[in-house]
Amino acid sequence: MATALEEIRPSTPPKRLNLFERYLTLWVGLCMVAGLALGKGAPHLVLWLRGMEFGRGSQVNAPIAVLIWLMIVPMMMKVDFGAILNVSGKPRGLMVTLFVNWLVKPFSMALIGWVFFRHVFAAWISPADAGQYIAGVIILAAAPCTAMVFVWSYLTDGDPAYTLVQVSLNDLIMLFLFAPIVRFLVSGASSLQCRSWCCCTRSPSSL
Repeated sequence: MATALEEIRPSTPPKRLNLFERYLTLWVGLCMVAGLALGKGAPHLVLWLRGMEFGRGSQVNAPIAVLIWLMIVPMMMKVDFGAILNVSGKPRGLMVTLFVNWLVKPFSMALIGWVFFRHVFAAWISPADAGQYIAGVIILAAAPCTAMVFVWSYLTDGDPAYTLVQVSLNDLIMLFLFAPIVRFLVSGASSLQCRSWCCCTRSPSSL
């Protein structure tokens, strides 16, 4: 009986990655190197690209916005919006995503940043720069990725409707939790800096 059902059920060929998709990590690394070289070799061109905004002072860069939409469009074209209602029947993936994004990632990255920038790299960067670097990694960790989630889901042949719900839910939560979490973690890192700095500068006689 099972064999007969398998013969009737249409078989979907496994997704095969093309050359660009297979070596996406390599292309990203090369783009980072090219961006650094461009910034060092042609700073005026970088300033011109940075000035291409949607409205003066909006801080929304037009080239970046266009490229992000090009990343999202292939996945969005596959979304069956009628299947979104079925996502509620599989809550485990949503719960794992929310737990990792809001209870693990920001706090673990704050700890990792504090360990590396306050201790491991302390001989190479000043305390003020270390605070800026820690704030940067906290901001990155507290902002769930959106465009790349669509890309990875597309490359792994994931469920487009489920991916859309995950991204939308995280973006909605980010509107309310991003600012308080970042403020709490950055102020916590600053207080650790002050305490460690006071301990380091305190003379033996005062102890």
